Amino acid sequence: MPEPAFRLIVKRIVLLPVTATLFLVAGMSLLLLSNFYTYHRLTDESPIAELRFVGSAPGVYQATITYGDFCTPERYTLHGDQWRLDAMFLKWRAWANLLGMDSMYRIERLGGRYREVGEENAAMPHAYALHEESVIDLAGILASYEGLFSPVDTLYGSSVYDDMDPAFVYRVFRGQSGLLVRKVPAAGSEEGGGVLTIEINKSCADRPGLLDGASRYAVTMVRHFAD
Repeated sequence: MPEPAFRLIVKRIVLLPVTATLFLVAGMSLLLLSNFYTYHRLTDESPIAELRFVGSAPGVYQATITYGDFCTPERYTLHGDQWRLDAMFLKWRAWANLLGMDSMYRIERLGGRYREVGEENAAMPHAYALHEESVIDLAGILASYEGLFSPVDTLYGSSVYDDMDPAFVYRVFRGQSGLLVRKVPAAGSEEGGGVLTIEINKSCADRPGLLDGASRYAVTMVRHFAD
C-alpha cells in the first residue's frame, strides 16, 4: 500500500471518533440550550398591575391601582372582603411562544367580592371598567382564524382575587397561561416589621421603546380618525 494512502487511512481512523464526539457534544449542547430556552419562554412573567387598599368603613375600601405604564394611579371604592381583577388573555401556541411571541392581555374590570356566597348574593355587585372600547379588536381577529397555521392557542378570560388588606401591596403578574397575584408587606406595616421600604420605579421617566412608541401612536391615530 502506498505511503500517502496509508497515512490517509490512519488519519480517518483517528479523526472519525473525534469528529463524531464533537458532533455529539454540539448536538447535546444545542438540545440543552433549546430546553433552557423553552423553560424560560413558557414560564416568563411580567408585572401588569399593583393594588393598595385603605379601609373607609366596614366592608368598604378605597382601592388604588396602577397598571399600564405604572405612572398614573386610579382610585375606586370597592365593597366586600376581597378584590377581583379580570383580564382578557390571548395565549399563543407553543411554537409561536418559542419564537418570542409573549401572551397578550387586556385588563378589563376591577370589582369587590365577598368570601361568603350568601353575602355576595345579598349585596349589590359593582365593578369598574378599566379599558376603553377598541375600534379594532386585534385579539378577536387573530383568535377567529382557526387554520392550521394559526399561532393562537386560545382567547379567554383570566381573573385573580385576594383579600383587601391595607397591610399588603398586591402585585398582579402576567404569566404565559394567565394571571397570578403575589402580596408583599406594605412599607411601615407590622407585617413588614416596621422597616421603611422605598421602591424606585424608573419606568415613568424612561422613554418608550420603538415598538411600544409605534403601537401607542397607532392607537392614538385610530382613535383620532374614529372620533
